[in-house]
Amino acid sequence: MRVKRWWVLSLGLLLAFALAQSRNDIRLDLKAFRVLSVQEQGRTVERLEAALDAKPGQLIEYQLNAQNTTDNPLRQVVLIIPIPANTAYLALSAQPLRLGETLVAAEFSFDGGKSYGSPPLKRKVRVVENGKEVEKEVEVKPEEYTHARWVLPELGAKQSVLLKLRTVVR
Repeated sequence: MRVKRWWVLSLGLLLAFALAQSRNDIRLDLKAFRVLSVQEQGRTVERLEAALDAKPGQLIEYQLNAQNTTDNPLRQVVLIIPIPANTAYLALSAQPLRLGETLVAAEFSFDGGKSYGSPPLKRKVRVVENGKEVEKEVEVKPEEYTHARWVLPELGAKQSVLLKLRTVVR
């Protein structure tokens, strides 16, 4: 029961964050689905069901549908999916978005959305080597990502896009 309450609260916070990032001219709909492997006609296929609760080890797919509600194109549209703290981003699951001839790859943050970059992300840490404190650059693991974002150069009038990424519940 405790996991279920946490899950519903996390999903509510994610939706509130997504909505807070929106403008009046963009409609956002963020949904979470449990990814299930089922047998159909002798083969294993994936099926998605609403994630009303989640247990450690379960795979969750987040889908953000964004729609331009205006009659004009919007430029430099930033769409963000926060990654809940009790989950770990599944590497390579945030697929690039094709907009005509343009391919928009996801960028990631490991610092709560303060900065973004393309993988592999790096951070500086202080370590002691041979009795001296030195600063080193280390690679940030995908499981440490806190946000994913796509920066769309243009979202056409009345156009919709669907962004997806997956996480594993810790």
